[in-house]
Amino acid sequence: MRKIINISAYLFSFIFMIGTFFSMLKLPFSNILIYIGETIAGLICLPLIFFFKWREHKLTKNRLLFQWLFGQSAVVIFVISTWLRFNNHYFANITLLISFTVLAFTFLPLLFYNMYKQSLEEI
Repeated sequence: MRKIINISAYLFSFIFMIGTFFSMLKLPFSNILIYIGETIAGLICLPLIFFFKWREHKLTKNRLLFQWLFGQSAVVIFVISTWLRFNNHYFANITLLISFTVLAFTFLPLLFYNMYKQSLEEI
């Protein structure tokens, strides 16, 4: 089951990147590929990977758990902001700003701190 989740996360992330590439080249179906790729990868596959890591007790330390929770919340808010952007909604820019704020001020510092702590434990 876990291999299927990882392969589908890769596949839909790849679809998202192809949609972004098509968007830069102004090719048709770019919005549909972006929408499908990020929705399924961000709202289904990544939370399932988080669930399986939590179930296997790989997230026993609180700092790792909070890193994953803040990362997942940033992804969910980013997906919501792109949905709003496709609908030309007023709050699209606000949700995008919130997503990048969560990413920059909570997820990334926790990620770098966890990497630092892990390097100290390996020494």
